[in-house]
Amino acid sequence: MKKMKLILFLLIILFFSKQLEAQQIEKSIKYSISALGMNLGEFSVIQRINDGVISVEGITDVKVKLLLTYQVKYIQETSHQNGHLTKSHLQTIKNGETYSDTWLIAQKNDYLLIKDGDSTLISDDITYTGSLLYFNEPIDSKYLYKEKSGEKRRIKLTDAHTYVLINDEGQITHEYKYKNGILVHATIKYPIADIRLDYVQKKSNI
Repeated sequence: MKKMKLILFLLIILFFSKQLEAQQIEKSIKYSISALGMNLGEFSVIQRINDGVISVEGITDVKVKLLLTYQVKYIQETSHQNGHLTKSHLQTIKNGETYSDTWLIAQKNDYLLIKDGDSTLISDDITYTGSLLYFNEPIDSKYLYKEKSGEKRRIKLTDAHTYVLINDEGQITHEYKYKNGILVHATIKYPIADIRLDYVQKKSNI
């Protein structure tokens, strides 16, 4: 009888530990940032899944030396629930001072975009955003929303696990490459120079 109680107790502990593990999942990743052959800094991303809510935190720390030295930090926090964006906050801090501040908040039938104090309504259903790119390959997504501007961009598969972002003029602005569902390389295209994000390998490969 005591043996049966012990087995039952262990099964209950195992069940609840598995339930807790299933409800709380955390992943982290780091990228190096470079342009024109120069290392500019790093980008760290953490994604947490808890009871169907996907929360993403991203911090980009860039240091650029031209005639002057610029320290730029991007801080991004985004939440998705049931396949829809619920809230996003993105700040740009330049040399220790807030340079830009953008909120994107879900309302009943639309989204409120607050950018540096100015408000705009976005009448659309936002399901896939830039913050989901890192751990969620856009296999079934046709559009991506940029949290900073609220702009909708077409995302297109061009090769195996390779996607591009296309602006309203039909120009390719970004390229993303995935391995096992994880973003391993990104190129952001600018007229002066492309900016590269490259996955920083950990001890265990993806």
